[in-house]
Formats: sequence, C-alpha cells, structure tokens
Amino acid sequence: MTYPSSDNPIICTCFDIHQNAVEAAITQGHDDFRKLREVLGVAGDCGNCHRPINKLLKAHRMMNAPTKETPLRRRFPMPWQHMSAAKLEQEYSPSSCVDDIMVYLNDYTNYSKEAQNNLSYQSNLAYSDTMGEVLDYFPAATGGPLVVYIHGGYWQKLSKDDSCVMAPGALEQGINLAVIDYTLAPEATVNHMIAQCCRAIAWLIAQSQKLGFDCSKVIIAGSSAGGHLCASVLQAAQQSLHGLSPQAISGAVLLSGVYDLRPLVNTYINEPLNLTNQSATELSPGLYSNQGLPPCILAYGSNETQEFKRQSEEYHQQLLSDGVKSQCFEVAGRNHFDIVFDLAIASASVNQHLHHLITQLNTQD
Repeated sequence: MTYPSSDNPIICTCFDIHQNAVEAAITQGHDDFRKLREVLGVAGDCGNCHRPINKLLKAHRMMNAPTKETPLRRRFPMPWQHMSAAKLEQEYSPSSCVDDIMVYLNDYTNYSKEAQNNLSYQSNLAYSDTMGEVLDYFPAATGGPLVVYIHGGYWQKLSKDDSCVMAPGALEQGINLAVIDYTLAPEATVNHMIAQCCRAIAWLIAQSQKLGFDCSKVIIAGSSAGGHLCASVLQAAQQSLHGLSPQAISGAVLLSGVYDLRPLVNTYINEPLNLTNQSATELSPGLYSNQGLPPCILAYGSNETQEFKRQSEEYHQQLLSDGVKSQCFEVAGRNHFDIVFDLAIASASVNQHLHHLITQLNTQD
C-alpha cells in the first residue's frame, strides 16, 4: 500500500492515484474530466475522486485563464432533462416559432435559383473521388477572402442548391463563396458529414491559387445543423484531421446552431440520425475543449425557441472559457430560417461582424 505524503496526497483511494499524477496529466493537455479519467484509469463508477479531480481542474483553468474577465464555464447545463416530451420537441422544432416553414424553404430555393441563373460560378466541383461529394464556387475578387457555407436542415434535409441565397451580396462585397454538399441522414452518419465538410475545405484550400482566393483568409459559416458542423470542423482542424491543419481556418460564423446534441436523442429529429446518448455526447462540440480555435461569431434570431438561444449562449461561454475570441448576439426580428440572409446584407449586424473579422485578418498581413 502507498502512503500519501503531505505534498502529494492521494486523490483516488480506489485506484491509488496521487495528486502529482493528476496534475501531470492536466499539464499534458488532458483538461476534460472524462478524458482525464480515462488517462488516469479511473472507473466510471468510482465516486471518490470526482470532487478532488474537478477541484484540481478548476484551479488549473483559473491559473491559465486568458484574462480575469473571461467567464469560466465547462459544462452545458441540462434544463431539457426536466422538460416533458412534448415541450422538448417543441423547443427543438424551429418551425414552432413561424407561421409557415414552407415560406422560408421556398425562399431558399427561389433565391438560390436566381443566384445560379444570374451569376457566373463553377458548379459541382468534386472535392473527392466519392460520388456526391461536390461543391459550388462563386468567384468574386481575386485574392479576396473565402466564405465556405455549410447548410442546415437537421442533417437530413436541404442541399447546396437551396443554400446559395447569400451569393449575390457576398460577391458584391468582394467575398468569394463556396457552398458544400454533404450526404444526408439516414444514408450518412453525422460523423461522416463532419469528415466530408473537412475534406471539402481542405480541397478548397489546396485549390486556392487556381480558384483565386486568399487561403490565409478562409472563414466557415453555417446555420442550424450547419452551425454544428462548422464547430465540429473547427475542432477537427485543431486535431489535424481529414486533411486540415490548426491554421487552416481563420474564423467562423455560427447561426442558430446546436452544440449539445444530447437533447435530440429522444425526439423525432433523431429518427433518421440514430444517435445514442454516447454518440450524441461524442458529437457535441460544446462538451469538449475548444482551445486554439479561431475567432467565432455566434448569432440567433429573436423569434427562436429558448433552447436554441440557450445553445448559442452556452457555447459562447464555452469558447470564452477556452480562450477563444467569441461574440454572441441576438438579431431582432429574425427567426431560425431567415437569419441566414443576413450573412450578405450590408446593413445587417451579422454581415458587419463578418466584415470586421475580415478587416482584422487584413491587418495581420
């Protein structure tokens, strides 16, 4: 039996783990409790060490916080656990806040067709050898920034052909635009979609000279499920997955996204997704470290459910606590479906924040 010393007390008596071992693992970058427990070999049902380990984690984060003003918060609260099944489905049904969802879906299609008919662009560029992995590219200014848009639709609806509504405004402002197609559920898993989006962005960066944009100014943007995919792509890039590097992406605009997928498991939304509690947790950007991510802009409409608003605000807090430059705001008069138009409307706050980010990137040249 190992006896504790005053300067190296035992943290877990069940597994004979000392404070020095915990602190060494945290210093190596294992600053997520679940991952830290796995590295230390602590069983999930061991309740003796949770409090002392979390105390050490908190002390480490406070010591390494970027500024004293940065809020420290690591876990998504779970108010949805106390909702009835009907209330939970309502909260995660964006259409519950509008009179007719088809009005907005038809607008997506009609405005996208108008953009395709009136603009010169490259259609169905293959970003891999796999059928269906294609994107559209709308060129604006040679050497200008690139915005890569990832559409929403709860991972099971819409396509790039419904999602280039912002193209005319973006091009007028000198912003090159790419719109990605990815395989939808139930044919593909969410994890597969993340990999596809990563491959598309990596392919675009490799083709930057040919396409004519500045590969040091690549900003990704997404709405709803697209916001989730964007956040997941950022985390993948930090781990150098799927052809991306930590420096590949310069910023992100996340509109009305879902960053904790656990509430969706017991709703109708999950029928084609087949998420389990474990896979939903693993695919939730808000439950893992976001350290090293580029600046993020989060926004949501005033006419949205409280859960969608909360998801953005909570993820914003997670980003700040991880030292990421993040801004989050509500857009008056917008809802879950029409906020995407603000990406390219010059008078809109979303577009103004996007331009401010681009200006900051220009000053770094």
